[in-house]
Amino acid sequence: MHDRLEWLRNGGGMAGRIRAHDWSRTSLGPVGSWPQSLRTAVGIMLSTRHPVFIFWGPAHACLYNDAYAASLGPEKHPAILGMPGRDAFPEAWPLIGPQIDQVMGGGEPTWHEDHLIPITRYGRREDVYWTYSYGPIDEPGAPNGVGGVLVLCTETTRSVVARRVSEERFRVLAEASSQVFFRMSPDWSELRQLSGGGFLADTREPSGNWGWMDAYIHPEDRERGRAAIDEAIRTRSPLELEHRVRRADGTLGWTLSRAVPILDAEGRITEWFGAASDVTARRNAKEALRRSEARLAAIFTRAAVGLSEVAPDGRFLRVNDELCRLLGRPREELLGLKVTDVTHPDDVPASLASMERALRTVETVSLDKRYRRPDGSLLWANSSLTFIEGDGIEGTGIEGTGIAGSGEGQGGMESRFLAVTVDLTARREAEAALRESEARFRLMAEVVPPIIWITDAEGRVEFLSRKWEDYTGGAERPATVDAFAERIHPDDVAPTMERFDEARRTGGTFITEHRLRAGDGGYRWFLVRGEPYGDPGGGQPLRWFGASVDIDGLKEAEASLRASNEEAERARAEAEAANAAKTRFLGAVSHDLRQPVQAAKLFIGIMKQQPLDPAVRDLLNPLADSIANLSGMLEGLLQGARLEAGLMQAKIREFELDDLLHRLHGEFEVVARKSRLRLWVPPARWTVSSDPLLVELILRNLLSNAIKFTEEGGVTVETREQDGMVEVSVIDTGRGIPADQIGRVFEEYHQVGEAAVGRDRGFGIGLSTVRRVADVLGAALEIRSEPGRGSTFTVRLPLARQAAAETPEAGAPGAFAGRSAIVIDDEPLILKGMELTLRAMGFEVHAASTVGEAASLLDGLNRNPDAVVADYGLARGEVGTDAIALARRRNPAVAAVLVTGETAPERLAEARRSGYSLLHKPVDPDRLRDLLAALMPAGRLS
Repeated sequence: MHDRLEWLRNGGGMAGRIRAHDWSRTSLGPVGSWPQSLRTAVGIMLSTRHPVFIFWGPAHACLYNDAYAASLGPEKHPAILGMPGRDAFPEAWPLIGPQIDQVMGGGEPTWHEDHLIPITRYGRREDVYWTYSYGPIDEPGAPNGVGGVLVLCTETTRSVVARRVSEERFRVLAEASSQVFFRMSPDWSELRQLSGGGFLADTREPSGNWGWMDAYIHPEDRERGRAAIDEAIRTRSPLELEHRVRRADGTLGWTLSRAVPILDAEGRITEWFGAASDVTARRNAKEALRRSEARLAAIFTRAAVGLSEVAPDGRFLRVNDELCRLLGRPREELLGLKVTDVTHPDDVPASLASMERALRTVETVSLDKRYRRPDGSLLWANSSLTFIEGDGIEGTGIEGTGIAGSGEGQGGMESRFLAVTVDLTARREAEAALRESEARFRLMAEVVPPIIWITDAEGRVEFLSRKWEDYTGGAERPATVDAFAERIHPDDVAPTMERFDEARRTGGTFITEHRLRAGDGGYRWFLVRGEPYGDPGGGQPLRWFGASVDIDGLKEAEASLRASNEEAERARAEAEAANAAKTRFLGAVSHDLRQPVQAAKLFIGIMKQQPLDPAVRDLLNPLADSIANLSGMLEGLLQGARLEAGLMQAKIREFELDDLLHRLHGEFEVVARKSRLRLWVPPARWTVSSDPLLVELILRNLLSNAIKFTEEGGVTVETREQDGMVEVSVIDTGRGIPADQIGRVFEEYHQVGEAAVGRDRGFGIGLSTVRRVADVLGAALEIRSEPGRGSTFTVRLPLARQAAAETPEAGAPGAFAGRSAIVIDDEPLILKGMELTLRAMGFEVHAASTVGEAASLLDGLNRNPDAVVADYGLARGEVGTDAIALARRRNPAVAAVLVTGETAPERLAEARRSGYSLLHKPVDPDRLRDLLAALMPAGRLS
């Protein structure tokens, strides 16, 4: 047997494992029975250091060498040796199984480059990338003449990931770069893409053949640019072109455009890829260099850091005084040395590598390294190298440097490195200070009252301050968060762990409150806050830094505060109940007042239509104004009730503001005079677009409050136009409002101070109603006040687009001649007034005081009525809607108007839900006539 296994003598560790393996328990059988082709393939596999794997036979038994074993984790190596492939690689078999079967079935060999084949290793499933080939191992006695599959493979995971990172970096670089990247069609006639920096004045993609040249190249440079492009296309070589452009800031600048051709397999140009850089600064710098050689030389000499120019072979070409001081050598000595001559021998390889990298990448390369001084001491310094290519421009040599021009072009600057050397002594001291700071942190953590703790990302406790032992009575410090939780109150453990797990999952702040058991067995409340400390690269948190603060006293204070809040809430509920009672009381009073006012208004309306003596009419007009003002006050109560019922809706129309202000002036002038105040309301020439009733409610309340809280001086109403709005301001000279109260004057139940002596408190509508009405209108409210100097309340109303037109009359007296109406009201005086009003309009009127009387009238009429005007709330609990319903059974088209003097919110809501047209007492005759005209189109008779 030993002789038969001689071919396994060499081959590293896997050769020994194959010799020692019990192959009789596998599909391959004893080694001695292996076919020659398998032994040959295994011998080749073991003799190479390249990763090789063999799948043999129908079961795809696994064999591999040492180089391949390095890619397997402890879960697979050496366990899969001789194992069927499907069992060895269950996670990857759906991908590789068909490929192996293809080769075993006599198909073509396969090749895969950077192919993802996941495997499980080191306790987790990993995405691993491979470049591999599957080839047949010939065996004459096997099916299809193929005994197995030879796998030559290389794991390329690192290169794939690195390439992806590189591609992502390029994408980010392109987005952040100051360069403009572009793609061109093969003949350069079409600009395919323009992205990157935005230093060009026009960053849009020009359309049309060669349109990009007109957009981006200065006219004087176009011929030269076209010639360079033609030559690059002819030779299929990279293009480099400097030309002038109009920059984004409007100035004329210079751009360096570089482009390379992208060739297909046959050498044809498929497109050009390039980048344009703003080189205006470089061009200007070259020009400035010619004018400032002496100044630059002085800056070089006097710089606070070590500066030097170094040849590509490492020779010092130029050094400043600071570098001489840092290295402890005179200038003459340094100019005869190389960088490696003054570098510590252990740092020479890294120094040479940094120079090679700077030369290759033309990027600044930074390196921390040690310099040797002549006295034997060492200097730690940071050296930054930037490779500067020779520009070939004459006259750029700096006088006094002793540098002969050897670059391209006579007298030009040769290629060199610019080295900046910075003494790291301060940084080293800072690092020492950091270590000292960490020590101070630990000292601070031990003396502050909170329990300070630090855990890693998995919840293992890395640090726990001594306050833990002080609080727990010397309990052992827990090693994990789970062990920490053993001292948390059982009711608080689950919420605490849930929040900590959520914070770890999201990377957010961990905040919770829980009770912690003290050394005496009692519990106290702690506020726990942990902040994640993440990877500077933006990865998941690496650890948690937190503190547990004793808030047991605060919890007791919160309990006391909750009790106080509950008491305040009960007081508020009592105030709301009182306010509801007030609303109900005002509703009842308003209803009783509306009845006589309604009757008076109806009779005045009838009298106005009669021929009267001028002296009598002069007396009638002030009486009508007084009734109108009283109606406005009652309307204020109604609107307050409608607010309570949620029924208020704005009815926007255009109206003359002066008419409203004139009427309010007449109403409040007597009140102001009685209080020895001056009320000034200048004429207002504005026409506004709003709801006149709601605007009146706002201004009436503001005037009432202004007079109520003004003891001397007066009240002024000013109007002015501002940005398409009309500002109406009520200005008083009263006591003013303290600054800390201004924000609360529109709150419900809130009052500032007491009214002036002898002033009543009005109807109690309050500024809260003003705010709510303004919200309905969508009107802005502003307040300015200064204690002792008065207040200004301003409401902003939309300016009408055109002057308000006169409301057309529904018709002259008698306009409803030939039509009949039934009026129902339980107040005799109002019933009579309404009857006369409707007759004056031309109606044949039938009056009733109850629903029963209305039913009898309907039964006795020869024809159905055209209109029904019914009071909502009748005697003995009857409602006018029942009478309207009776009339509509006979004539569904009957015009129905519901009249109410109710102000109780719930009663108003009931009336609104009826769906009938609703008027509120006192009813204006003209408004009633207009409504009936709208409900009864011309020519419609029953």
